[in-house]
Amino acid sequence: MSPATPQRHLEKCWEACWHRARRPVEGVLLSEERAAEIAERVMRNVTMDFERIPGEAEFTARVIEETTEATRDLVAGERRKVANPQLHHDPADRRYPQNLDLDRLQRVHPERGYHDAEWNRLPGMLRPLALATLSKRGIKGHDAEDVFIETLAELVREREASHRTPIQEPTVFEEIIPLHTRIVQFRAIDWFRRRGAQKNQPNAGESFDALTGDSERPLQFEDAASAAVTFEKIYKDCQEALSSIEWQLVYALYVAQTATIQDLIRNNQVCTKLGIKGSLSTRRRAIDDMVKTALEKIRENLVF
Repeated sequence: MSPATPQRHLEKCWEACWHRARRPVEGVLLSEERAAEIAERVMRNVTMDFERIPGEAEFTARVIEETTEATRDLVAGERRKVANPQLHHDPADRRYPQNLDLDRLQRVHPERGYHDAEWNRLPGMLRPLALATLSKRGIKGHDAEDVFIETLAELVREREASHRTPIQEPTVFEEIIPLHTRIVQFRAIDWFRRRGAQKNQPNAGESFDALTGDSERPLQFEDAASAAVTFEKIYKDCQEALSSIEWQLVYALYVAQTATIQDLIRNNQVCTKLGIKGSLSTRRRAIDDMVKTALEKIRENLVF
């Protein structure tokens, strides 16, 4: 679909994996050498899983997702081995003073629940971030403190569907920050709902439980700053919604950026593959329509 050669595609894919291995989540930073080792290993392992290399979109989404998972697992394992939660933490990350011990936070007693002393440190770390988020939405003072307390309880409330608590989800401590931010956002919705202050606003009438516990409904509210939508997430959520041709178009135009609409309409081989004939203006309209349809499918199927 794109003018890029298979070799060039693999090079761009490796580069994307290397960048993800360097920073698998915000606040984690690996050395360039370690990132290269992880990217090479993941690329090799994923390539061996296929008898024939799949389309660029599918392959890229797969290797980036596995790079993220492999890097988080590596960081968690090395921190555990040396008992140092700060290992591989980005020194430029100033959102909070230091990491806590995630293993201790996730440790649960069958009778006493989450009682480790590390929990005594967590509220003080999360409070400034949570209160700043609530303040932006007009929730301040005692009301904000009440909402914040609710969010702490939410971290250890077992989900009916998964029988897991939110605090069990992160692999590295840095993931707690965006996780808690999303909980704060949802609880802010509940706060406004209870007071009838958002009757005509989007998301009114939806509670945190409804938005997170119903498998038939996607999440409807999320802070873009705390959870950017990545290509591998888009592909995972929308894989079945788009045809292989549509994925190739989206990938070439918006992800790899190896082609423009102008490149495609002048490429007879591409147009033949797309089943498009006619003048350049006819080809442009046809490709524009295909791209718009593909993007609309993504919008309808992407789960936030």
